[in-house]
Amino acid sequence: MAKRTDEGYYIESKRFREEALRIADTLKNCPMHFVITNVITMEVEITKSDLKTIVSKNTQDNRFNAFKNKVAQDLKGFLEKSIYEGWREVLPGKHPETAYFAYFSRELGEKAYLCIRKIKNTGLFKPYAIIDQKTFDAEIQNLRK
Repeated sequence: MAKRTDEGYYIESKRFREEALRIADTLKNCPMHFVITNVITMEVEITKSDLKTIVSKNTQDNRFNAFKNKVAQDLKGFLEKSIYEGWREVLPGKHPETAYFAYFSRELGEKAYLCIRKIKNTGLFKPYAIIDQKTFDAEIQNLRK
């Protein structure tokens, strides 16, 4: 079996991104809505814009980018089987529409964290980013259970 190269992961990342964007197109004018309880009860809304934001946030690691873009294709499934890690307040001056960010993790050959934000005026939870362990570790000092 051939070993994957960084270029191979880059190509896979782009392919998975395009697949996620095709899914995002189906959400145009018809967002996905579901309620899930995973420690906290959330009414989740996923829009075309949410998926576009997630697949547009890339790290320097093409392997993780490919993984993230594949995970983005089934955020509901990710949340259903994830572990609640906690929540953190919004940094002052950033994201004024957001009440707080909640974090959920899942081990799928690699650990990934879904950062989901609670919108102040609607109470909806909206996915914001899929991050790696290094990024999560940089943000957990303010995390509360």
